[in-house]
Amino acid sequence: MDFEDIPFEEIIRKEKIAESFEKRKSAESEKKNANGSYKSCKEFEKNDEIDQRLKKYGRITSKNSPMEVSSRRQILPEKLENERNYIRNKHDSSKKGNDPRFNDSCGKLNTDLFHKSYDFLDDMRQREFNQIKNTLDLYKIMTKSKELGTWNKVKKSSKFKNSDVNHLTQDQIDNLKLKYQKLVSEKDHRKNLYLKQQTISQHRKQEQTKIESGKKPFFLKQKDINLSIQHDKYKNLNKKQISMLEQKINRKNVSKFKPPTSLRKI
Repeated sequence: MDFEDIPFEEIIRKEKIAESFEKRKSAESEKKNANGSYKSCKEFEKNDEIDQRLKKYGRITSKNSPMEVSSRRQILPEKLENERNYIRNKHDSSKKGNDPRFNDSCGKLNTDLFHKSYDFLDDMRQREFNQIKNTLDLYKIMTKSKELGTWNKVKKSSKFKNSDVNHLTQDQIDNLKLKYQKLVSEKDHRKNLYLKQQTISQHRKQEQTKIESGKKPFFLKQKDINLSIQHDKYKNLNKKQISMLEQKINRKNVSKFKPPTSLRKI
């Protein structure tokens, strides 16, 4: 069959098929090139990541092999170093002392026995308290006598001859005042604890006798304990202390009371 015998429509159809085949072939080649460039880009990023890891951690021989890391400690900034040292020292149990007298695993704390065993500490505190109080009283007398102009007569007394109040500086006097206030507050705190323990122990003894007779136990509230402590304190006060306490309470009540600024509109 010659080319001249082929109809024109058949020639056009064949050309269209050839064009579509060429287009498909070119599209596939472009796609392959694009995939190759994408793969090469991915491989480049992966290699870059591996290089960074090598710089940071060390040599990696293969995929499944363990990583080799340098044994040198990384130098941290000063702030982070201080924080790390603080946390390390805080959680380091080897440096903490263990006193068996105050450890729960070594038995229950008996407060009465403890006070009897360490009663000499109260005597030492009382001696220190009296000594500081005497020095402060002498300093007060010295300042008043200097203001009145009678210091030359007062300093000849035996109190000032046996003391070093004259040579004390203002900073030392301020430190003594702070120490005196601290000792007073500690003394009051110990007294409150002692009264609290006494009230609780007395109440327990009374309740034990009631429980033995068949009654239900009654537990004291914190409010009732505080009231009993205040009552015991008030009983031990003298007349002057009672009057001073009443004046203090009256002043507090007066400061709390605020009269209305305007009458309520009816």
